[in-house]
Amino acid sequence: MARTDSVCDPSAPAQLASPAASAARWPNHSILELGALPSAVPCVRLHTTLVLREWHLTELADAAELVASELATNAIQASASAPRAQAPQAVTGLSVVRLHLAADRHQVLVEVGDNDPRPPTPARPDPERDGGRGLLLVEAVSDRWGCYYLNPAASATWRAPGPALVQPGVKVVWALITP
Repeated sequence: MARTDSVCDPSAPAQLASPAASAARWPNHSILELGALPSAVPCVRLHTTLVLREWHLTELADAAELVASELATNAIQASASAPRAQAPQAVTGLSVVRLHLAADRHQVLVEVGDNDPRPPTPARPDPERDGGRGLLLVEAVSDRWGCYYLNPAASATWRAPGPALVQPGVKVVWALITP
């Protein structure tokens, strides 16, 4: 059973909540940014599978694909119901979800970022509902999972080389997949 490290406190330092600090030194990184639409979920699944195959981590691909899919689904649903900023400079339009995969030769970190400030909440399974089991599945197949917020006082980065993908204050839900 996975250990949950659900810090999900906007003022908590991100490095205390996730293995991301050590993952920044891992040799493999992939970032995918998609519109928060249901059609993004199959793209997340395919991207995760193909990237892990390229990294020669096929033994972790099924679990990573499931985790990425569930976290992306949650992010898309959360983005659809997220409270919108009321500031005049607030960006309008389609919300975005961001997938970050990081791996060394033995483990994969799956992170999905969204702009919903609310923390993820595992739901009780309801036999009358089709959904609501995503985080339970994430917990079942991952070694650890949790959530953190990028520090609003920090510059916009997401531990990977290249342009910044997320703005400070964005929520990131992560899961660590090991053999």
